[in-house]
This record gives sequence, C-alpha cells and structure tokens, in this order.
Amino acid sequence: MDFNSALEAMDSLIQGIRVTTDGVSTGVAEITYAAEDLSKRTEQQAASLEETAAALGELTATVKQTANGAHEARQFVTDARTGAFRSGEIVKQAVDAMGQIESSSRQISQIIGVIDEIAFQTNLLALNAGVEAARAGESGRGFAVVASEVRALAQRSADAARQIKRLIQISEGHVGNGVKHVSETGEALTAIVDHVMQIDALITSMAQSAQEQSSALGEVNTAVGQMDQMTQQNAAVVEETTAAATMMRQNATDLAARIQRFSVTAVEGETLDINRTSAGRVQSRRRAG
Repeated sequence: MDFNSALEAMDSLIQGIRVTTDGVSTGVAEITYAAEDLSKRTEQQAASLEETAAALGELTATVKQTANGAHEARQFVTDARTGAFRSGEIVKQAVDAMGQIESSSRQISQIIGVIDEIAFQTNLLALNAGVEAARAGESGRGFAVVASEVRALAQRSADAARQIKRLIQISEGHVGNGVKHVSETGEALTAIVDHVMQIDALITSMAQSAQEQSSALGEVNTAVGQMDQMTQQNAAVVEETTAAATMMRQNATDLAARIQRFSVTAVEGETLDINRTSAGRVQSRRRAG
C-alpha cells in the first residue's frame, strides 16, 4: 500500500512537472517569437529614425541657410534704403538749387528789363539830341554824329538785352522742366523708399521666422537623435532578451526530454507528449496573431 501510494504520488508529481514544463516551453516559445518580432520592428524603427534624423538634419541646414540668406538680404535692403534716403536728400538739394536758379533767372530778367528801359531812354535822348544838333546847323554837326553813335549803341544794347531776355526765358522754361522732372524723381524715390521699407519689414519677419524654425528643428533633431539612441539601446536589450529566451527554451526542452523518459497517465488516461503539445500551442497562437 505504501509503495503504491508512493508510485501514485510520483506519477502525479511527474505529470505535474510535465504540464508545468509544457507551459514553460509554450511561454518561452511565445516570448521568443515576440522578442524576434519586436527585434525586427525595432530595427525597422531604428532605420526609419535614422533616415528621419538625416532628413531633419538636411532640413535644418536648409532652414539655417535660408535664415542666413534672409539676414544678408535684409542687410542689402538696409543698404538700399540708406542709399535711397541719400538719393532723396540729393534730389531735394537739386530741387532747391533749381529753385535758386529760377529765382536768379527772374532777377536777371528784371535787370535786363531795366537795361532795356535804359537803352530805350538813351535812344530817345540821342534822337532828341540829333534833332537839336540838326537845328544848330554846322556848329551842331559834330554833336549830331556823337548822338547818332550813341543812338546806335543804345539800339544795339536794346537788341542785346532783348536777346538775353529771350534766352533767359528759354532757360527759365528748361529750368522749370528740370524742376518738374527732379520733383517727379523725388516722388519716385519716396515711393521706392516706402517699398524698400515694406520689403525690409517682410524680410525681417522672414528672417525671424526662419530663425525660429531653425531653432525648433534643432530641438526636434536633438529629440530624434535621443529617440534613435534609445531605440538602439532597446534593440540591444531585445537581442539580449531573445538570447535569454532561446537559452531558456533550450533548457525547457532539455528538461522535457529528461521527463519524457517517464511514462505517466494523463487525466483522460493518455500519455502526454510535451514537445508536440507546446509546439502546437505556439503555432496555433502564431496563426491567430
């Protein structure tokens, strides 16, 4: 009775060990399968992160170049605005100079008018002197010659004054046109300055945005680099887990092989095959997955 009880206890113990070994083998097989799948996914994720990091690096460099280019363009626009302001000042000075020339021309015209009036009065006086000399007869002949010469000089002076006045009037027309063109040039330069200031504001905003994007992309690139590093570490851990699971599965297989030497009865009275049972469970779970 004690020997039979011991055999029954031994049978029950070995049967329990077989069932436990079967469960361990199945769990280890599932762990190995999951670890291998996780290892592949981790490698793919690491490759994707590496490509993403490279693309982000190129994008960061491009945005940085854009920011630098915008900064240089802003400098050029600033120089252009300074030049436009200087040109505006020069145009303003030219307008003032044209105004002074126009004022001087008016003064010269007034002086020419006075000279013309003097020539007219001189011509009139010479004419009267010639009439009086003619009345004086032989005694006034010499004075008549002088009066005639004075009259001729007065006439030439009047003609020269009229020509000068005509030329000055033409010059005043040219000066007026010059003032008009210079004024239009000043208005055009003012409009250019306004456009340059608008462009400067846009480029300034663009440079600030590019700088902010460059900083943000730099932070994203750093974060992706850290993710890549952690993914590499996870891949190493998964490889170690896979190796440990493979070793554990081998140990479970060895234990099952040792227990297989014992023949025990199952619950339904059938003999258990631990390797066939664990393999079937793993394959069925893989198909279900």
